[in-house]
Amino acid sequence: MSIVKGMDPIDVEPDPDDLRYWSVTTIIGALDKPALVHWSAIETAKAAVRKEKTWREILATDGEEAAIAYLKNARFQRLDGQRSAAELGTEVHAACEQYALSGTRPETDEEVTPFVDQFDRFLQEFQPEYQATEVTVYSPTYGYAGTCDGFLTIDGQRLIIDYKTSRDSTDARGKEKGPYPEVALQLAAYRYAELAAVWRPRRMEQWRRRYYLLSQTEREVGVPVPEVDAGAVIYLTPDRYAVHPVRCDEAVHQSFLFTLEAARWAFQLSKDVVGGPMMPGREVAA
Repeated sequence: MSIVKGMDPIDVEPDPDDLRYWSVTTIIGALDKPALVHWSAIETAKAAVRKEKTWREILATDGEEAAIAYLKNARFQRLDGQRSAAELGTEVHAACEQYALSGTRPETDEEVTPFVDQFDRFLQEFQPEYQATEVTVYSPTYGYAGTCDGFLTIDGQRLIIDYKTSRDSTDARGKEKGPYPEVALQLAAYRYAELAAVWRPRRMEQWRRRYYLLSQTEREVGVPVPEVDAGAVIYLTPDRYAVHPVRCDEAVHQSFLFTLEAARWAFQLSKDVVGGPMMPGREVAA
C-alpha cells in the first residue's frame, strides 16, 4: 500500500474569508483533568523539598509572593538542556513520522533516541503498513479540525492511530502508565471528520486556543477521510512500548460532540450570561 507524505500544519494569519475551526485538542482541553491537578501538586511538593534552599532565599530577599510564584511554577521547570514534555513529544512524533515515511531510521539525540528504539521495536514486531501520516482533517458539519498521527494496517485491520509519549514507564505506585481515556474522543473526532487535507494545512492561535483555517477552495479539493475499522495508541517510553486498542466508534463521537458543546459554553457562551448589578425598577433580561 502507498504511503501519503505527511504535511505539518503551518502557523499563519487568517484570510478574511477563512472559516476558523477549533482544534480537537483545544476542545478536549475544556474537560476537567484531575490527573493534571494531581501531577501539579506532586511537582510543587518535589520543588518544595528539593529546592528548599532556593525558595527560602527568594522568600528572604523578594518576599512571600515571589516564593509562592516560584513554587507555583515549579511544574514547568526542567533540567538544563532537557526538553519540556510537549517539546519532547513533538520531537518523538517527528522522528516516528520520518521513520514511517522513509523506512530509514532518523538520526536523533540522546533524549529522543530511546523513544525511537521502542518505536523501532514496534515496527519490527507488528510490521504495520502505513497509508498516511500527519493527516489534517476537518468537519465542516460540526466546525472542528485536527491533525491525526497516522492511518495504518496491522494484520489486515485498518487503524487510525495516535502516538503518546511519557518519560516514565510507571506511576508513583509502580503501575505501568498508559494513555488517558480522552484519546478515544480525539481519535473518534478524527475518524468521523469529513475532509482530509491534500494541501499544506494552516492554523493559528488566539487566547491560547488553536484554530485550523479552511478556505472555500480548500474545502472543494478536500478528500474523504480514510475509512478505518478501529483505533489504537502507540504508547512510547524510553524503555518500553505498547499498542493500546482504543474504542472510537459513533457512540464515542457523540460524546466528543457533547464535549464540543461544553467547550462552546466555556469559550463563548459563559462570557456574557451574567450581567452587571441590577438597579431598582429594571426588568431582568430573558
